[in-house]
Amino acid sequence: MKKKLIALFSAVTVLSSTGMLAACGDGSDHDLTIAFLSGGRGETYVGALVEAFEQTTWAQEYLTANEKESLDVEIIPGGGGVIEDSVRNAINSDNTPDVLFLNYNMQNSTTEAFVRARQLVDLTDLLKENVYGEETTLGDKLVPGLLSNYTTQPYGDGHTYTLPAFYSPTGLWYDASRFYDDGKGDEYTPAGTGENAGKYELPKTWAEFWALGDYLNTQNGNLSSVTGNTPALFTYPTAGYFDGFIYSAVAGMAGTDKFMQMLGYADGIWEDEDVQDALEIVVRLKDYLEPNTVAQANTDGFQQNQQAVIGSADGTTKGTALFVPNGDWLPGEMAKSTPEGYEWGFMPLPSKDDNTMSYVNTYLENVYLHTDGSNIDLAKQFLLFYYSDQGAAIVAREASAIIPTQDALENAKANGISDSTIDLYNAYDGNGAVSGSFAATNTVTGVIWNDVLYNDLNTNVFGATTGSTAELLAAWTEKLESASDQYRAQIIK
Repeated sequence: MKKKLIALFSAVTVLSSTGMLAACGDGSDHDLTIAFLSGGRGETYVGALVEAFEQTTWAQEYLTANEKESLDVEIIPGGGGVIEDSVRNAINSDNTPDVLFLNYNMQNSTTEAFVRARQLVDLTDLLKENVYGEETTLGDKLVPGLLSNYTTQPYGDGHTYTLPAFYSPTGLWYDASRFYDDGKGDEYTPAGTGENAGKYELPKTWAEFWALGDYLNTQNGNLSSVTGNTPALFTYPTAGYFDGFIYSAVAGMAGTDKFMQMLGYADGIWEDEDVQDALEIVVRLKDYLEPNTVAQANTDGFQQNQQAVIGSADGTTKGTALFVPNGDWLPGEMAKSTPEGYEWGFMPLPSKDDNTMSYVNTYLENVYLHTDGSNIDLAKQFLLFYYSDQGAAIVAREASAIIPTQDALENAKANGISDSTIDLYNAYDGNGAVSGSFAATNTVTGVIWNDVLYNDLNTNVFGATTGSTAELLAAWTEKLESASDQYRAQIIK
C-alpha cells in the first residue's frame, strides 16, 4: 500500500563513502552522541537502534580499525524544552551531539538557531548512498515529496540539511463513537436519527463544519454550559499545533502556489483574499472553542485539552470537545488516560466546497547532524542504518511508528503497526498533501515569528474579550504582514 504525496523531489549530485571509518574527536570521548526528543515516540527506540547498529558490518569495521570491543554511544533523551536544555549543556561541555532527532518550532527554537548559524551537515551526498544491507539508495527509498521544502532544504538552494525521521498526516482527531458517516452525500444534518441517534455526522466541507458548530452551540448555550453531553466543537493542545492546521487551510483555500509563497514570506501574501479566507477559518474557531482551552494551552495543561476529546479516563463520561488538531503520536501520548475500547477517529481538514479536495499537512519530525559532532562519518552510517528495513522494523516495534520510507509503509502491518495507525495514511487518498516550514532567516530583532503566527492566537485572538471575527482577523493580519516583511529581508541566501 503506497500512498503518494505531492512529488516535488529534486535532483541531487552525490559522492560515495562507505569505507572504513577512523575515529575523529574534537572534545568528545564518545564514538557517537545522539540526542532525541522523547515523548510521543517513546523512550526506547534510539537505544534499540544503537544496539542493532553495533552489530552491522560498518560498525564492526569501525571497531576493528580503532581497536575497540564495543561502541561508546551516549544517548541524551528528553521531552520539550528539557532536551533543548540538555543539548545546549552538552555543547557547552564540548560534547556536541553528532545526531539530533529534533524538530522545528520547539520551545527554544534550537533547530532554527543551528540553521541560522549554518551548523547542520550538508546531507545531499548521502541521498545516493545505499541504505544498510540493501541495493537501494536513501533518496530512492524515501517517500517521494518529502525533501523539496524549507524543512529539509532550509536555504532553498537544493541542498538537504535535515532528513524526515518521522512523517505523519496531521488533521482533526475525534472520538469515533460520537460520529457516523453515511456516505450518501445527502443534505448535511448535524445530528443523527434512528440508529445514529445521539451521534453527529462527519463534516466534509467548512460549511458543514460550521453547521455542526452552530448546532452544538444551541445545545450548550453558546458555550455557557459545555459538558460531555453538550460538547463544544473544537479544542487545541497549544497554539503551536496550528502549524499544520494553517498549512492545510491555506493550501485548501488558496492553493499550493500561494502556500509556498506564504512559506517564503512573499510580499502581501497575508493580505491575499484567498489566504484571508483561510485565516478567517482559524479566527472563527473562537466562537466554537471549549471554554478551558485557552487557559490550558501551555506546557502544563495541553494534555488536559487533548483529554477534552477523550472524556474521562474510566469511560463514564464523554469529552467536552469534538475535534482536536494533532499528529499520529496523539493516541500513544494519551494512552494512559484513554478508556479501554476507545476508538480514535481521524480526518483531514474540511474542504472548501464539494468540488474541492482537502489538503493534508504532513508533519515532518527531523534528524540531522551537527557540524561540530565528533564523528560525522559514523553518524552518517547510523542514518543509513536508520532508513533500512531493519531500522524500520526496530522503530515500529519500539515506537509504534512508521519511518518515511516507501517500504516501511508497505511492511507496516508485518512490523506490528496497528491497523488504526496504518489507516491514518489513507488520508492521502484522494486529497492533496503539503509539508515543510518557513524559509530560514537570520534573527529579526524584537520579532519572533512563531509568536506572531501561533502564540498570539492564545492571547490576542482566542483570548480576546472583545472584537468581532473581522476585527480580530484584521489586527492579526496586520501583524503577520509586518512581521513577514521583516523576515523576508532576513532570508538566508
